[in-house]
Amino acid sequence: MMPTGTPTTVGRVLRTAGRWGLYGTLATWYALTVCQQADRPPALAKRLDPTAMAIPNWRFFAPTPARHDFNVLYRDELADGTRTPWREHEIVAERTLPQMLWHPVRRMEKALFDVASELLKATESVPDPSRIPLTVSYLALLNFATNQVPHHPDAVRVQFLIAQSAGHDERVEPRMLFLSDVHDLDPHRTGAPARDTTGPGRSAESGVLCPTA
Repeated sequence: MMPTGTPTTVGRVLRTAGRWGLYGTLATWYALTVCQQADRPPALAKRLDPTAMAIPNWRFFAPTPARHDFNVLYRDELADGTRTPWREHEIVAERTLPQMLWHPVRRMEKALFDVASELLKATESVPDPSRIPLTVSYLALLNFATNQVPHHPDAVRVQFLIAQSAGHDERVEPRMLFLSDVHDLDPHRTGAPARDTTGPGRSAESGVLCPTA
């Protein structure tokens, strides 16, 4: 009889099989995770994980993850007709470590991104360009450019611009996607179109639609 506590051959075989079974499971999980990141995940991954909860995907909540940032810029038109340079209102100047745990201002950044995305979609889906300033996304950005940013003391009108950038990658040149009408800043007419507008999404200087692709 073997002494008490001495592992038997069967025990060693079971432990070895269990260890290699675990290795095989983890290796298969890793391989499926890598394949899941492709545009067309393998059918095996869908069969094993139909809810997409066990095999992670880098797309997370978004089926088409964002690879760029939208920047909302604005400029003022003064009483004498001159216009200030384009400015971007910095919501968060720089990231800090506490923002990893508590970052409520991030909601404003996300809101601007979502509204800008919706406005760009509206430029493609709204058949009549003259109705674009009546969309919720346009009015939301106009409200931001009118009431949420500082203006020149002599400003009487404001215009906003949506640009696309690669975030921290300065090698990628930003692109202008949408240029708004010019709107009055008069407190009694906030958001009312100015008389010399050139049409939604058109440049006041060139009168050409801003590219959206």
